[in-house]
Amino acid sequence: MSFALAEIRTTAPLRYKVSDPFVAEVIATVAAEFGLSEREMMVHSRDHRIWKPRMAAMYYARLLTSCSLPELGRVFGGRSHTTVLRAFRRCREMIDADEMWAGRMDRLLVKLVEKIVTPRG
Repeated sequence: MSFALAEIRTTAPLRYKVSDPFVAEVIATVAAEFGLSEREMMVHSRDHRIWKPRMAAMYYARLLTSCSLPELGRVFGGRSHTTVLRAFRRCREMIDADEMWAGRMDRLLVKLVEKIVTPRG
């Protein structure tokens, strides 16, 4: 593990201030699926171990919440709304082109929908 990732894993958890609190659930669920921390999802990195999960989280945050693109960009480390839109479109392309990615995204969707419909008690 690189020094930068080790440092990120030891910092405090993120706080989300968005109109739809389910965004935090999306980020936490996707991070857990890929073996990352929530903070790692926000790092400005092009490492595929980080950008693919971040892209998946952006995809489901856009698909399953009422947050605007600019709001999601702010949540995902201060990115622009066009970055979120590009991630959404690229993830959709990958789902259509890659069966393994599509299967993983399907599993994530099942987990996220279960969190939506399961009463918290």
